[in-house]
Amino acid sequence: MTTNCLPLSDATLCAAPFHLDARGLDWVKTQFNALGTEAKIAQLILPMCRDLSDDSIDALAARGLGGVHRFPSYTEEELRRSARRLMQTCAVPPLLTADIEMSEKASVKAGTAFPNQMAVAATGNPENARRMGAIAAREAGYLGFGISWTPVADLALNFRSNAVNTRSFSDKVDQTLALVSAYLDGMQNNGLVACVKHFPGEGLDERDQHYVTTHNTMTMDDWHASFGRIYAAAIAKDVRLVMAGHVTLPAYRRDSGDGALSGATLPASLNANLLGGLLRGKLGYNGVIVSDATGMAGFTSCGERKDIVPLCIESGCDILLFPRDIDEDMQFLRDGLDSGALSQSRLDQAVLRILALKASMGLHLDRPAVPPEERRAALLGSDEHRAWAKDVAEGCVTLVKDSQNLLPLSPQRQRRILLAELRDRRSPSAALPDLEIPAMLEQLGFEITRVVPGQPIDTTDQDIGLYLMAEEGLSGKENLGPQWERLHGAFPLTMQRMWQHLPTLYVSLGTPFLTFHMPDCPTFVNAYSAVRPVQQAVVDALTGAIPFRGQSPVALPFGVRLTALFAFRPIPTGSVPRQSDCHRPASSRRARHHPRHAPCHPG
Repeated sequence: MTTNCLPLSDATLCAAPFHLDARGLDWVKTQFNALGTEAKIAQLILPMCRDLSDDSIDALAARGLGGVHRFPSYTEEELRRSARRLMQTCAVPPLLTADIEMSEKASVKAGTAFPNQMAVAATGNPENARRMGAIAAREAGYLGFGISWTPVADLALNFRSNAVNTRSFSDKVDQTLALVSAYLDGMQNNGLVACVKHFPGEGLDERDQHYVTTHNTMTMDDWHASFGRIYAAAIAKDVRLVMAGHVTLPAYRRDSGDGALSGATLPASLNANLLGGLLRGKLGYNGVIVSDATGMAGFTSCGERKDIVPLCIESGCDILLFPRDIDEDMQFLRDGLDSGALSQSRLDQAVLRILALKASMGLHLDRPAVPPEERRAALLGSDEHRAWAKDVAEGCVTLVKDSQNLLPLSPQRQRRILLAELRDRRSPSAALPDLEIPAMLEQLGFEITRVVPGQPIDTTDQDIGLYLMAEEGLSGKENLGPQWERLHGAFPLTMQRMWQHLPTLYVSLGTPFLTFHMPDCPTFVNAYSAVRPVQQAVVDALTGAIPFRGQSPVALPFGVRLTALFAFRPIPTGSVPRQSDCHRPASSRRARHHPRHAPCHPG
């Protein structure tokens, strides 16, 4: 077969992480040589698809795009049907992607409700990360996905970073490295392609890439000792995709001297130094680089789209993720080729790596787009998967402190519970259900009375107070604080605290960092995730049916001013506050039973 001179050698295409055999290599070359410039540009584009109707799928397939991103919240039937149709009608088989991060928002709707990454870390068992990857692979694979944009390899170093938080495993390098590696084993051994994100590493900046370009402010020594080790381990595991974040790493620009190709203020998604010099050069990565979503302000704030779209590919990204407008972005890439902003060599390299990825997934072998229905019981929401979720749930619930010896709860001793709960919860894109914990407690014989937002707390005839908060770390989620106004009402009712009048416990089924806002709360429990298995485990732990086994994967702030917020090493917190650091013990509180307490007046 006669082939053109390719910008990537056979050895490069057959090397890790693709590991192509002769048949796969021949397919890559044949496909590449059959593509004209327009078809090559289309291969770089991977849009979201929110309409899974046949007409919409056919319109996307006709464009010859490199892939399509669908959502695991859609129905089983819609996802399997659309996967079959895309594979049957696309001239070059597409990459079918999802974001299976595991949480209330990002689990497979038709599958297993599995806790998030931080909950997995709190169990202290890397096997649970392997199981997490395996479940994501099996359930996504059954629905016709081939790639998940997971795991998150970021470090929760800044407790104010809402976009990292419970999406990450921990703030500890060794723990995160071990869990990322185990997750990759679980996912890749079960047939799904993983993607580590967000290179060069997020978690120091408290801001969110959706709203602004963020910064990794580490020195290069610290970076190599932390994120560098994590990404090197993932590369050694043959991860086939790395997501370039809209995150800068200014220290690398300074180290790269006068020959630097990109300025220090450019994020990785637009930075040839970070992608070509650090990721491909120093770390030796040979797989596909995908940009983070290009509609995010962390990308769009870097320049006019007509300039930054071709720059994204020229700087080293192979896939342009989630174009704002497919036609417009493809035109920007054409214009970039004409002007020289995008070189033919970079276009060809990107397309070759995309094709090599597809061949490594077996997309050239005419396999069925989805597993047969008779495998459903083993792959989607299986008894094994539910048992794994239960193990993680029961192993993650963490007792941060109980300085008043309130636990375990008993309907014989503390039957009457005054509950303040954040209701009408939402992810950035959809409503979330109310928690089931109150109903679970009522089934055990407890009586629940709810605090009415907008009214002073009435502790009459109540035994204990309970706060429930369920706000996981999420991209695009601007507020993970205590949200006192939603719990108690507008100022000055925001200053009310039940523990000043009743023995009280606070349970966070999301961010573990709320201790910063309430260092005086005497009993505090972290549970990291609000999926139903964790809610049940919380009730079981609170009532003594199971022990508290979770260990915090992150250093917890207790209201002390932090002097090293942007240092890469976790902030030392010392021990749990002493009894004297908290409010009166339970016996003292019971002696001062106030029928009604008006809030303090503003000073």
